[in-house]
Amino acid sequence: MRSVDHISAGVRPDASAEQPIHSSNSRVKTSLLWVAVAAASLGISVPTSAQSDAADRIFEEVVVTARQREEKAQTVPIPITALSSEQLVTRNLMEIRDLEKLSPNTSIDYSSVNGNAIQVFIRGIGQTNWSGTQDPKIGMYVDGVYLSRPQGALVDFNDVERVEVLRGPQGTLFGRNTTAGLIHIINNRPSTDGFESDITLGAGNDGQSNYGLVVNAPLGENWAARLSLSGQQADGVITNSVTGKDRGNEDSTNTRFALRYQGEKLDALLTYSNFEADERGPLGSCEWYATDDPFVALGRGGLLSLATIFGTFNSHRTNCEATTRDVSIDTTNDENIRADVDNVVLNLSYDFGPMTFDSITSKRDIEHFNGTWGWVMGNGPGSNMLEILNNYGDTEAMSQEIRLSGVSDSVEWVVGAYWFEEETYESLDVPLFRDVMAPDPAVWPFFYAPDGAGGTLGGAALGAQLYGSRSQAYDVINENQAFFAEVTFSLNEQWDLTVGARRTSDDRDFTRIQSLFNGQPDPFYFCPGMPSVELAPGVVVAGSDRCRQTVSYSKTTPRIIASYQASDDVMFYGSYSLGYSSGGFNQDTRMRPYLPETADNYEFGMKSDLLDGRMRFNATVFHNEYKNQQLTVGRLVDGQPTADLINAQQATLSGVEIETMARLTDSLTFSATMGYIRGDYDEFTVI
Repeated sequence: MRSVDHISAGVRPDASAEQPIHSSNSRVKTSLLWVAVAAASLGISVPTSAQSDAADRIFEEVVVTARQREEKAQTVPIPITALSSEQLVTRNLMEIRDLEKLSPNTSIDYSSVNGNAIQVFIRGIGQTNWSGTQDPKIGMYVDGVYLSRPQGALVDFNDVERVEVLRGPQGTLFGRNTTAGLIHIINNRPSTDGFESDITLGAGNDGQSNYGLVVNAPLGENWAARLSLSGQQADGVITNSVTGKDRGNEDSTNTRFALRYQGEKLDALLTYSNFEADERGPLGSCEWYATDDPFVALGRGGLLSLATIFGTFNSHRTNCEATTRDVSIDTTNDENIRADVDNVVLNLSYDFGPMTFDSITSKRDIEHFNGTWGWVMGNGPGSNMLEILNNYGDTEAMSQEIRLSGVSDSVEWVVGAYWFEEETYESLDVPLFRDVMAPDPAVWPFFYAPDGAGGTLGGAALGAQLYGSRSQAYDVINENQAFFAEVTFSLNEQWDLTVGARRTSDDRDFTRIQSLFNGQPDPFYFCPGMPSVELAPGVVVAGSDRCRQTVSYSKTTPRIIASYQASDDVMFYGSYSLGYSSGGFNQDTRMRPYLPETADNYEFGMKSDLLDGRMRFNATVFHNEYKNQQLTVGRLVDGQPTADLINAQQATLSGVEIETMARLTDSLTFSATMGYIRGDYDEFTVI
């Protein structure tokens, strides 16, 4: 396990103290309670003035845009965890995964499939599949732009203005796929106030290091530019005995450049950002192999040994065992995880006086490669039955949002429109001896190949090779259009009423491509509903290399919030909102679609500052009623084990969230969060 100098305190009295590098392996994670105590409680001596200043920052009023307008977080009738840049530093929150320490019912971690992607769960709801046929359940936003794919979303907090975690459905103003909430990261903008520069460095054991650089430069009276650079590196903990390189390492960089014009009425911001990662993640366990006897199958997959049948060997790996994961790996294949993400965003805001016009235009390009999906072995002297599975993806996404908002003495309103289009191409290569194929279909859906010399079809060994290795790919086009409006009425000095709605339309076009490495159609792949030919008992061919399916969905999602200001320091609120997550497709050979998910969400909460401002206590009780909840289940499809996304007809989920801070003394502050969830499937039939 890696270790670094790390104080697990939510508050550090001396904000100027050197910050340790973050280590994911040394974090303390609790889903029920996270308690933070200032460094003073550990016996660390810090000047009293610094302690007092840090305590003041704990109760800093963070201004958020949770309702597409600037408001103090403590006055917004939505469960929200808001952290300013100073609070991120004093609490030693270095990257997005650290947010789970302070936001109740929130879990954030690396993707188990793609190390530079993230998996976010809020209130027990999330998604682990990152393909183009399926969407994340938790919305990720950076500077108002929706990140449709999780690759490159594992960002650090270098030069961040604030972070907002909104819990509960936020579809009215933010759109689909925010059924249980969203995370919004807002970066610092260029400023004309003066030149600014900042450098941060960190180091730890196992080659850990990080750096951050920020430069802000005024370019005249109305123009300014800002540059932000950051990176993280760490050595791996597994050694490749062939190349001598370590696996499980970290190597990523973030670059952001922004140019801003700030006039009397017009505020224009052009931003370019790039995320790059080139890492050697841990490989899948080498658990499938066969004996020297070609007709005796051992291991999980029950494979026949082509190495024995043909006497052909591959010296890439010699130390794979059936039940253990290798610590020293013999391979010369490309087993890296790479990502290259480019973003260009144009933010425009024009003040008309009684109204404000806002526009956000974005383009996002993602290229990623994953060579760590694992392998299957055939026994024999140095035999290698299956090479590394290589997964490649390319996504291009564009979005445009426009808003018109206004405010008067008793009414605040916003109306807008949104357009989004995304095209994703993904390919998965299964090179099996390059010209011989013989895995059992029961191993894994990606290994599906009911043909080849020594292979199996329905449990029977085939006697002749039919064709070589296989390549499958997906081409997905997603389109989304929406119109939305929300208005808040101040009924009197104590009561506010908010009413809003969003109309969303989704279109998804899915093309599945399957062919041989030589480009010829796969004779054993046929589209759903496509006529086929039976060459022999149990041997069906169709000869199609691509199949296409389309779906369209639309939904109106309302939101109603009533809030009561009991005093200057205490507010109660109740709300109803409808969450919506788009439908999509599974990637198996049947290309089966699944329905959109909806969630009726009921909430009652309070926000309060007590004891003359020395204690803050916020609490929320919520109840969700899901229809067609999207779940991943494992089952057999055409004799192959696969993980499918299906719909549970009805489910309920209820819970409680508490956030509290208390200044015990001038130099000691206590923080705690608690989250509790209970869920039940009321009607769930697996078809």
